[in-house]
Amino acid sequence: MTSAVASSLLSDLLSGPRPAEWGKLREEAEARLARRDLPSTHDEDWKYTDLKALGGITFGPAPKATVDISAHLLPEMVGTRQVFVNGHHAPHASCASAVPAGVRFLPLSTASEACHALGTVGPTHNQSPFEDLNTARFEDGAVLLVPKNMKVALPLHLLFITKAENPVAVFPRLMVVLERGAELELVEEHHGEGTYLTCPVVEIRVAEGAILRHERVQRDSDEAFHLGTLKAEVAKGGQYHSRTLSFGARLSRQQPWVRLAEGAEATLDGLALLDGAQVADTHSFMLHAEPHASSHQLHKCIVDGHARAVFNGQVLVAPKAQGTDARQQSRNLLLSETARVDTKPQLEIYADDVKCSHGATVGALDPEELFYLQSRGLDADDARNLLTYGFAADVLTHIPVASLRRSLRQLVMARTQAASLGDLA
Repeated sequence: MTSAVASSLLSDLLSGPRPAEWGKLREEAEARLARRDLPSTHDEDWKYTDLKALGGITFGPAPKATVDISAHLLPEMVGTRQVFVNGHHAPHASCASAVPAGVRFLPLSTASEACHALGTVGPTHNQSPFEDLNTARFEDGAVLLVPKNMKVALPLHLLFITKAENPVAVFPRLMVVLERGAELELVEEHHGEGTYLTCPVVEIRVAEGAILRHERVQRDSDEAFHLGTLKAEVAKGGQYHSRTLSFGARLSRQQPWVRLAEGAEATLDGLALLDGAQVADTHSFMLHAEPHASSHQLHKCIVDGHARAVFNGQVLVAPKAQGTDARQQSRNLLLSETARVDTKPQLEIYADDVKCSHGATVGALDPEELFYLQSRGLDADDARNLLTYGFAADVLTHIPVASLRRSLRQLVMARTQAASLGDLA
């Protein structure tokens, strides 16, 4: 994308009236945008992800809309659901009747207590311009506040849905705060139809001893562009466990950033299933800021057709972060000669007493495993499909919400053509 095209796109996205709330926060975001261009393949962090397709599309504001959400309902979370359509809260599709008293799970537009926390997680320097775009133009968002020592028994469900009859830009926003000793399971899903740009921003604060388990599912339309940012700060002894599953979008990019305090734990697992000309890019940053924290990252990609997967995972261990335990793995399966994977796990260590490891594999299906399955009676296609499904299955196995786990297994089986082998779920 040329500088002129990027400038025009940015101008279009910022056109129109600025939403009235959070004026200072929005002004600061616009000021940062004014000082920089949108990224291009000349930028090291965007070397393999070309945004030029965005330059040929004019994205307008997303109007309020109604959608049928019946296909997205999960029985464990019928009464713990908030829905946003085209960036606007959809009260008639939402149902929070089973959310425990004391838990605040509501639209940002009605949660004045979240004002002080918004935009405060993580650094503001050198952040993605798409995060600043969100801050400058989001209409509404979700707030989730869990009080001290409350362990929420039911998972909470957050649905962001885009309905685009014409190309639109949407800016989903989520603020999650778990106070000391709180515990929660959250499912965040993104769905849509049509051509659109979505730039979600998630901010998370996990207080001392609190535990957040966060399932993230990206099933945007095949014509969508998904450019997301997640920032999480985990206090002493807290835990943040995230699993991001990417199936949709013409182009998607996830940028999780996590800071760990003393004794904190974090998991950033991911699975991307790509075909056609899809591009999926993950750039993660794990900061071990204080002693005795642990982190684990397992990122898997299954890439077919002319699709491309990109993984750049950086772990930084600060000088005082002695006793760090950090593990990172990037595993990638190529199903065609034209599929591409670019992977770069990184460790940057400034402490002495640490246990850190990282690795990456890129390859096709194992011929010996294919031969073994065929010797047991499977034909070549079924053997290939079974091994492909098996590559993804271990990520799906640990999803705690049973109906979501079944749904995603069925999706993977259909995409890998393993459904003909029977019920593997």
